[in-house]
Amino acid sequence: MLHISRIDVAYGDLQVLWDVSLEVGPKSVVAMVGPNGAGKTTTLRAVMGLLRPAQGRITFMGQDITQTPTHEIVNMGLCLVPEWRGTFSTLTVLENLELGAFPKAARAKKTESMQRVFEIFPILAERQSQRAGTLSGGQRQMLAIGRALMLQPKLLILDEPSLGLAPLIVDDIFKVIKQISTEGISILVVEQNVNMALEIAQYAYVIETGRIVQHDTGAKLLTDERVRSAYMGI
Repeated sequence: MLHISRIDVAYGDLQVLWDVSLEVGPKSVVAMVGPNGAGKTTTLRAVMGLLRPAQGRITFMGQDITQTPTHEIVNMGLCLVPEWRGTFSTLTVLENLELGAFPKAARAKKTESMQRVFEIFPILAERQSQRAGTLSGGQRQMLAIGRALMLQPKLLILDEPSLGLAPLIVDDIFKVIKQISTEGISILVVEQNVNMALEIAQYAYVIETGRIVQHDTGAKLLTDERVRSAYMGI
């Protein structure tokens, strides 16, 4: 579904990514892991059209999106839940979810999508009239994922979904990610919690200082001595 082919990305004169390639297939969970500042979020910004690669190519469902505007990429079914979650604090839970169904194709299935989101996250149904700014961190993450699902995405990208959350909430979030993947939605998860990410990923990439340094199945990277030493403290 998503194919990133040898992209270089820079912020002005500062190059951040070198020759990065990555693939996400249909109905799959793929992880990108690595330390802070490695280039994970920059890769996602390039995918979503927020940064333009100096070299290389990005395709989604066979269509070149390297120069495609962000709103058109979203309308194609590619949706990002950003690291900062991006909920609108002064709007209610319900209003935030309704915004997720803004594209025309998603509006037609808004009622069906809303029901599914409330099934996945019952707490959002209970608090649908509550302002998003009053929710806990975990609930805001649920709301951000729920709003993305309202778009009826074909590929869901999650940037650091565990950031700032208590361990029990992190477990719940990753259970939901696995559940979503069983419904036919492909997922690309970018995560510093390497152990959790590799446990749910069929395939994974390790990025360091703007370069992909390893890639293999999630199961194999979980037992890789270099990965265990560098990222799991084992």
